[in-house]
Amino acid sequence: MKSVVLLISFLLAFWCSCTSATTTPNPLLRVVRDIHDDILTPDSRYFVVSVINGAGGGGVFRGIGAGHDANFVCPYQVVQSGRDLYNGMPVIFKPKAAKQVEITESSDVNIEFYIDNPSGICNNTVWEVEGFPGQDLPMYLTTFGEAGNVKNVASWFQIKKESHWYKLMFCPYGEPTCTDIGIDYNAGRRLAIRTSNNFHPVFLKIILTSEFNRLLIWVRTNKMYRFHRIIFIMFVRTYPPTHLYWSKKTTQG
Repeated sequence: MKSVVLLISFLLAFWCSCTSATTTPNPLLRVVRDIHDDILTPDSRYFVVSVINGAGGGGVFRGIGAGHDANFVCPYQVVQSGRDLYNGMPVIFKPKAAKQVEITESSDVNIEFYIDNPSGICNNTVWEVEGFPGQDLPMYLTTFGEAGNVKNVASWFQIKKESHWYKLMFCPYGEPTCTDIGIDYNAGRRLAIRTSNNFHPVFLKIILTSEFNRLLIWVRTNKMYRFHRIIFIMFVRTYPPTHLYWSKKTTQG
């Protein structure tokens, strides 16, 4: 699945390099990058997937987790899938600084699950540390947070780089209070703070159908269209783009 996305992203990157000039970000900003080395932005959607391909499990999604019965209503838990081929649910990163156009390391962000057409009685999507401040450990992540509320410290998170990999952190009162976010395998793979199992994610940008369609038009109209078209057709026939994010608004209209 990840190799499929890599191939499509290569085509997208090649297309973008031919249609627009590239800009080099200021390295002092320590921008966060996705699996294809592109900068994370607030206007994009991403899968948050384990960097370990295999026994590390798959992506993060909004689920029930262990310890809840059939009468569970709200809020949902933030859970990592045990299936490697499941990328989870898309998320949006919303910086605390309203004018920030790139996601940077050690800066506060809300993390929110993206739901195309929310329905039902439980539409909470913003991540939050449940029970904070409190003494019970570990503290689990739920979707009962508030986006944009600077006073609700339990809803703000940070992304930091550790060696070669990123990690998610909870820093309620600045750097001295930062705590790693890990996975509690005994609680249905729920994400939590103060666990012994750290979670190192990669960020996989979702290719929307509109972007895919623009790529298709470019392949058809480019001067080297024959070469690109052959590669494109061979790729699509081999790897049908079923992993693309087909929003209901797009498919219906």
